[in-house]
Amino acid sequence: MNKNSARSSFSKSLLSWFEKEKRPLPFRKSKDPYKVWLSEIILQQTQMETGISYYNKFIARFPNVDDLAKADQEEVYSIWQGLGYYNRAKNLHKTAIIVSKNKGRFPEKYKNLIELPGVGKYTASAIASICFNEKKYVVDAYVYRVLSRAFGIKTDIKKSKAYNEFHSLTSSLAKNIKNIGDYNEALMDFGGSVCLPKKPRCKTCIFKKKCFAFKNNMVEILPIKKQTKKIKNRFFNYFVFENKNSFLVKKRDKKDIWENLFEFYLIENKSVKKAIKSLNKSITINLPTPEKKSSSASLSHQKITVLFFRYLLQKKEDMNALKKTFKMKMLNKSEVKNVGFPKVIDNYLKSHS
Repeated sequence: MNKNSARSSFSKSLLSWFEKEKRPLPFRKSKDPYKVWLSEIILQQTQMETGISYYNKFIARFPNVDDLAKADQEEVYSIWQGLGYYNRAKNLHKTAIIVSKNKGRFPEKYKNLIELPGVGKYTASAIASICFNEKKYVVDAYVYRVLSRAFGIKTDIKKSKAYNEFHSLTSSLAKNIKNIGDYNEALMDFGGSVCLPKKPRCKTCIFKKKCFAFKNNMVEILPIKKQTKKIKNRFFNYFVFENKNSFLVKKRDKKDIWENLFEFYLIENKSVKKAIKSLNKSITINLPTPEKKSSSASLSHQKITVLFFRYLLQKKEDMNALKKTFKMKMLNKSEVKNVGFPKVIDNYLKSHS
């Protein structure tokens, strides 16, 4: 698509498409900033279908920002469980408390929205434009994909200069658009339903005759995104101490993945023998032979090999001794449902329920 000749028609064509094809998403039923904010936070790093399910759970339990602010943090984590990137849940609760103190009213300007915990340029732009029609333009993975393909932009989107380049382009495309919120949503919808990362629907795309990537056989190449992060391999050995219907768990409180979520007793070591030796050195009771189960967890920059060692203890006093030694908390099966666990542990618990 020629940058100069096509820019004037791009936004009009996009909005015309959006009017006919926009998805009936639950958070589009109103311009309530609470619902828009909640949906945007949930949908970060989350596929739409999964995100909608969690959005509905949150709205059912917390219909407004005051209800969310009053909630216990562990309950928020429990409902968030399975979405990953748990710092989002932590900031979600923090922001709810701040907004609740402001009589439940979200800031109406981008410059104030971006000061809220967990709200970055994209989310602040989305809320400001959709709810308050402020001229702020979103730039996210969808926008990078649609615009790089349509206009043949070959800048590596991992580079810092990419944001400014794409932001400048999308703002120029929408220069004469009155409803910026609709324009932003249209661009995101198009990237999420037509201009897909894999198997994009080029045959039915409204821009296929002018699209640079389609005409130059570069659909699978654009946007350019070079991998810069090295994947870190980690090895988690979880020791599951269980007595009848009770488990010993501990909250992760250090600055690491899954912060503030609960887990079993953990020894991080590639060598299973060394991990078990370390465990036995720390305790005074005799443990039974454990049941062993393997799993794994893949994060954006970490690959975690997980081993579970399940110890079925017959004596309550042994559980109490371990609880004291490792400074853990004892939960029964009904209590386990009300706290947040990393997905890999949640899956383990479900397999033993």
